[in-house]
Amino acid sequence: MTTIIIPAYNEEKGLAVVLNRIVSIIDKTYEVIVVDDGSNDKTSEVASQFPCRVIKHKINRGKGEALKTGIRYSKGEDIIWIDADNTYPVELIPQMAEALESYDMVIGSRFYGRDNIPLFNRLGNWIFRNMIKTIYGFGAFDPCSGLYGAKKHYLEKMHLSSRRFAIEPEISIKGSRMKLSILDIPVSYHPRIGGSKLSTIKVGFEDLKVIISHILWYPSKENG
Repeated sequence: MTTIIIPAYNEEKGLAVVLNRIVSIIDKTYEVIVVDDGSNDKTSEVASQFPCRVIKHKINRGKGEALKTGIRYSKGEDIIWIDADNTYPVELIPQMAEALESYDMVIGSRFYGRDNIPLFNRLGNWIFRNMIKTIYGFGAFDPCSGLYGAKKHYLEKMHLSSRRFAIEPEISIKGSRMKLSILDIPVSYHPRIGGSKLSTIKVGFEDLKVIISHILWYPSKENG
């Protein structure tokens, strides 16, 4: 089984579009989990209209915490997660699920549509991408992507600690140090539906902290 996790915070508009597209392309070999991260809009109500499992945080805890909740409750060994704002191509999910039969991780890297990312964010992504590549040898183009796939047992062995948007950089760093096999798939990034919840400066400091704090991190023998 493949589990699709959608972390969502006040994403009622985008989530409806994403779920509608997902249910049109998947079959019974998938489960869909929406983690409502303390939304104060109709995110949970929207999700409940689709054949998916809805898990709700009482308060907003951050994207990283929402993803970790989804991983903890997932039934599938193959896990794919995607942002709820319709910026990533949902249609790529079956290809990613198939790729996870041969690879440990799959990443949808934002090669195209980068004009839809604010200039300051693109600059930050460039800096952090090159830091992660240089320090950790990360092979894919876009460690900060919001479209990932990975084996559940590897994610569990990472003992993820990031609470918010640095969760993907942490996964890319630890995946590199664990020498996981990674498939990089170029994708087009689309304009988001709804307002951004991301504070660029705050996220930048979080990403930088994760990159620096994990320099001495290596998997233990049982986690290798």
